[in-house]
Amino acid sequence: MFEVFAYHPDKGLQTDLTLQGVAEAIKDSRTLLWLDLTDLDDADVDLLTAVFNLHPLTVEDLIMPNARTKVEKFADYMFLVMFALESHETGLHGKARTLELDCCLGKNYLITCHTQPVPPLSVCKDRIKKQSPIILQGADMLLYSILDSCVDSYFPVINDFDNLVDEMSDELFRDPTQETLKKIYHLKNDVMSLRRTIGPQADVISLIQRGDFELIAPSNSIYFRNIYDNLIRLNDIVGTSREIITGAMEAYVSVVSNRLNEIMKTLTVITTIMMPLTLIASIYGMNFKHMPELEHPLGYFSVLGLMGSIAGLMIVYFKRKKWF
Repeated sequence: MFEVFAYHPDKGLQTDLTLQGVAEAIKDSRTLLWLDLTDLDDADVDLLTAVFNLHPLTVEDLIMPNARTKVEKFADYMFLVMFALESHETGLHGKARTLELDCCLGKNYLITCHTQPVPPLSVCKDRIKKQSPIILQGADMLLYSILDSCVDSYFPVINDFDNLVDEMSDELFRDPTQETLKKIYHLKNDVMSLRRTIGPQADVISLIQRGDFELIAPSNSIYFRNIYDNLIRLNDIVGTSREIITGAMEAYVSVVSNRLNEIMKTLTVITTIMMPLTLIASIYGMNFKHMPELEHPLGYFSVLGLMGSIAGLMIVYFKRKKWF
C-alpha cells in the first residue's frame, strides 16, 4: 500500500500515480517524488529494487523493524531510521509509544516506510495538499519537514511525562504507599526508554547536519541543526527527570525507614512502660501463702495505684526527653 506525491514545474502536484506512473516520473530529474509506503507487499518490493535501485540490505531494513536509529550512505541515496512518539492512555507504564519511520533520500525523491500510522506524516501530507511550498524546495527539505514534525511530536509526550514525575514527587512526600513505589519503577522504565530513543537520534542528526552527506545541500544543514538542538533539549529534560526519579527511589526508602523507626519507637516506649507493671503483676501473681499484702483490705487498690504512678512517671519522663 502506498501514497504518492509528485511535483513537476509544468504538471503541478500529482497524487494519483500508479506504480507505472511512479516508474516514469522518477526518470524526470525535474520531478520531486515522495513515496509513502505502508506494509510492503511484493509489488512494492519490486518497485523499490527495480525502479529506485535500493540495496537488498536497505529493502530488508524496510521490511523488518529496527531497534535503533541509524543512517547509512549508499551510492545514490541515504537511508535513515528515525522514530516518532505517540502518547496513549493505557496506564502509566508504557505511556509513550515509539513509531518507526524509515526514509530513503535520493536526488529527486524521498521514500518513507512504516508499519503503523505516523501522525507527523499526516501533518506533512495535509500541508502539501494545501499547496505548502515544502515539496518545491527539494527532497532534503521535504525530509527536514518530516523529521521536524516527528521531533515536534516528542514535546507533548515529554511534557506529560514531566508532569507525571512532579505528581509522583508530591505523592512521595505526602503519603507514599506501595502504589507510589510501582509508579517510581514504571517511570524509571519509561525514562530509560525515552533516553534510548532520543539520544541516538540526536547523534544521527548531528552526523547529517555536519555536511557528511552530499544529498543534503550545505545551505540546508542549518535546518537539520535546529532538529539536533531540539533533540538535545529533549534529552536534557529527560535526563533531569531521570535524576529526579533516581532521587525519588532513595527518598522513598528513607521515608519508609523513618516511618518504620517512628513505629518501632512508639512500640518500644509502650513496651518499656509495661515492663515494671508486668513485674509487679508477676510478683503478686505468685502462689505463696505468706504474702502480707494479699490479706490487706486495701492491697489491691494500693498495687493498682502504684502501677498507675509508675506508668505516669515514666510517661512524664519520656515526654521531657521528647522520645515520643
